[in-house]
Amino acid sequence: MSGRQVKLQQAEKGSILYHYTKSNGVNGILNHNCFWATKSDFLNDPNEFSHIQRILAQVCQETIRDTALREMFLHDSIYAGTEKKREYFVLSFSNCRDSITMWSEFGNKTGYNIGFSSNRIIARIEEAAEIAYHGLVVYQTKQQMQLIRKNLCSYLPNLLRLPLEGILKLGSQNPQDALYQKACRKFRRTAEVYAMFFKHEGFAEEQEYRFVFKRQKDTMVQFRAKDGFMLPYIEIPLSGQNLPIEEIIVAPQNHIDLAKSGMEYMLHAKGYQAAVSLSNIKLRY
Repeated sequence: MSGRQVKLQQAEKGSILYHYTKSNGVNGILNHNCFWATKSDFLNDPNEFSHIQRILAQVCQETIRDTALREMFLHDSIYAGTEKKREYFVLSFSNCRDSITMWSEFGNKTGYNIGFSSNRIIARIEEAAEIAYHGLVVYQTKQQMQLIRKNLCSYLPNLLRLPLEGILKLGSQNPQDALYQKACRKFRRTAEVYAMFFKHEGFAEEQEYRFVFKRQKDTMVQFRAKDGFMLPYIEIPLSGQNLPIEEIIVAPQNHIDLAKSGMEYMLHAKGYQAAVSLSNIKLRY
């Protein structure tokens, strides 16, 4: 991952990353040490990837005053689609231990939340698959714009050793100019990545932490049924030893003795010492 091209805030050492899932998800993770990463354009928020286009347009409007140059650059870098789009798969965690937003989305009556040691689970995932990017989702519009502005006004000019105005002038004189085309390609790829880490601030309570994997030639894509359609995903199989689980929390509407005691028995049977707790949230939905 290029530290300059894409900047993401990563998990603090010693922190816990939480994975909200349903009972069948917990069963799969504990029995098979396997996570499922969903194809990026099949994630829960249907507006997730159109959100960044508004950010890109706003930053370019502020940065590139000349309307013709701005429209040219946005067309050639973002909208033209001149190259094959890369395929990414996303595995989601959260920084929040007991989130009403996450419970309502993933938990309902069969929900659990598995808390993992952040540095140890990251290391285990890195052993299992090549992580393209990982870090906290960015919710604040101001921060999103700052990241795009820094890429446009600092990273690209430094990379190409030419001011942004000079890059755009090359494109206006010759749209096929090699430096201009490189700038468009780099900006488009950066936008593709940030699109997976920029969300509307209305989702900020999720405190989501994402792992992104790029599809390789030998990547096996699988499918599962969800809400009447087929959902593409890839498996991230971790090694055979126990996972670095710190605790498991039971969803608010799963407060029956069997939910907690059954999970405790399962953990004990598999050699885990992690505690099982009930969610502190009281709700009916």
